[in-house]
Amino acid sequence: MILTTSDPSCIARDPASLEAEWSELARRRAVPSIFLTPEWLAVARAHDRRKQTTLAIGDKLGIAALAHEDDGTLTFAGGEFTDEQDVIAPPDDAAAVAEALGEWIAAQRTPRVRLEYVPEETPTPGAIARALAPRGYDVQVERLVTSPRLQLPADFEIYVQSLTKKDRHELRRKMRRLERGRRVAFRIAADGERAAVLDRFVALHRRSRGEKAEFMTTDRERYFRDVAEAVAAPGWLRLGVLDVDGEDVAVLFAFAYEGTLALYNAAYDPTLAALSVGVVCHAYAIRSALGEGIRTYDLLRGDEPYKYDLGATDRWLVRIEATRP
Repeated sequence: MILTTSDPSCIARDPASLEAEWSELARRRAVPSIFLTPEWLAVARAHDRRKQTTLAIGDKLGIAALAHEDDGTLTFAGGEFTDEQDVIAPPDDAAAVAEALGEWIAAQRTPRVRLEYVPEETPTPGAIARALAPRGYDVQVERLVTSPRLQLPADFEIYVQSLTKKDRHELRRKMRRLERGRRVAFRIAADGERAAVLDRFVALHRRSRGEKAEFMTTDRERYFRDVAEAVAAPGWLRLGVLDVDGEDVAVLFAFAYEGTLALYNAAYDPTLAALSVGVVCHAYAIRSALGEGIRTYDLLRGDEPYKYDLGATDRWLVRIEATRP
């Protein structure tokens, strides 16, 4: 069955009743993302006090996880810490599912829509606009933030060679400088040490300088621990640990999902900042990912310079805003 916009059947459902279909739809997206899986959104919603609605669209050919602001604004579910948001549908149905969602929004007479962090290359922005504009909505689509990522070759040395001459030289220099006269090792934390590594991750965050030092509040610590538990169950959690002279000096909080390693957060010992432990830790993580057969390293939202030094290129996320008089 192919969904058509003349059959926009959107039915509110209990998320638990859709879990099997949802997991399969998330996996079959053109660019799969852990942030659109039921496992991710279940824990994100548990930390979100807004009213939630889950729609099965077109006899479960697509799913939209939504949230409602107090003023009536409709958004995708997940909140600010869900790095990518969109309808969940396989490539052939994605445009029709998004357009059907737009028709449902209009039928509900929703006063304002704000759908953020939607990948620019998906059909969603155009499909939502096609559905809402003829129904009296003023629709605006704008780039919101970049989410750089890099495609990985089969071998670490080939990856290093793919960098610009300057970036290649700098990466090798930083790796040699850290390794000179020190015992340096990188590992993915085993299940049995997850709690201890998370403790270290939180502690390193709180030892940071500037704004980063204030990031890890008690509520956010609880959130990260809940996320870790949720994504560890299906085997997606990757806590990358950089050990220098027997001490864990950096922790990468990342996810491996459908061939992509997504770096969600990281914490480093600020006393080793001069040794570039952050960038070197990424290099080790890339080498480890290649050993797993991973071919995409996703550095997620933000245009920090180090991402481009590692060879990443921009992938834009957009905001879709629509209002009706």
